[in-house]
Amino acid sequence: MNKWLALAMTLTVAVAADTQEQPAAQDPPGAADFRAGTEAVKKNDFDAMIVSFEKALAANSTLFHSHYYLGYAYRSKQNWTKCGDNFSQFLQKLGDQNAPTEKANATKEGGLCFARAESYGKAIPLLQTAAAANPNDALIHNSLGISLTRENRDAEAEVVFSKVIQLKPEIANPYYFAGRVNFYKQDLAKAEPRLMKYLELDASGTFVPDAHFLLGSIAYQKVDQGGDKAVLYPSVKAHLTKFLELRPNAPQTPDALYILGYVAAQEEDNAAAKGYFERFLQLRKEGPQAEEARRFLAELTGP
Repeated sequence: MNKWLALAMTLTVAVAADTQEQPAAQDPPGAADFRAGTEAVKKNDFDAMIVSFEKALAANSTLFHSHYYLGYAYRSKQNWTKCGDNFSQFLQKLGDQNAPTEKANATKEGGLCFARAESYGKAIPLLQTAAAANPNDALIHNSLGISLTRENRDAEAEVVFSKVIQLKPEIANPYYFAGRVNFYKQDLAKAEPRLMKYLELDASGTFVPDAHFLLGSIAYQKVDQGGDKAVLYPSVKAHLTKFLELRPNAPQTPDALYILGYVAAQEEDNAAAKGYFERFLQLRKEGPQAEEARRFLAELTGP
């Protein structure tokens, strides 16, 4: 018997005991379907669970413990929205009743399912409660961090991802998410090592191109802050060239082309600068950077 089934069976005893010994004629609406559902729980028959518990609820909404089982059943089907909705409804109807284990399970699993369903606003309060109760559970914290990021709550997300890094330093994505927040807060001292660690842990990950763009931008900003060009320009070129190779049509592509053109011009590599600025102007024809690129190209061609 798996863990969730063992815990679920405690509810079966509590909820079904009053109906199991009654003659069928005295059954409240939905009781027979509820009992059929509990038998399906014992067999891990998720299809039968869904049919039986849905029928029980349709007949009698007071059999709200059905939502608890349905949450697990729909989780098994990867129907994340129905999984989250059922656990959430169970919690609402449970209220202040004394069922700490079931409440904790529904809170955690409901939050995780809502996060997987990309219902981040619904996921966050459940995951925050679950994270407080499980301070060493990296999965909960990671899902909470992602949900906060998707809801543009970056400052909170950075704190959560920092916790994930502490708990599971071998997981790559939290380094990217935390480093990205650090970058946009201009905390470059934190952003750079986190983004580098992300690349070290997952060189083919989803966010590799974006990490290269951010690292190239960091090196470029360091030059602007008085850093050593001889040390930093190679880093700018390496990261932004890799970014363009991996994502040539990204929204950040014009910015990468402009920076590379500027660096090439500073290094008096006019042929490279000309190529970058021409490509840049194909994508961005207006703005101060476009004017700067046109001036450089005009100087190259002469009167």
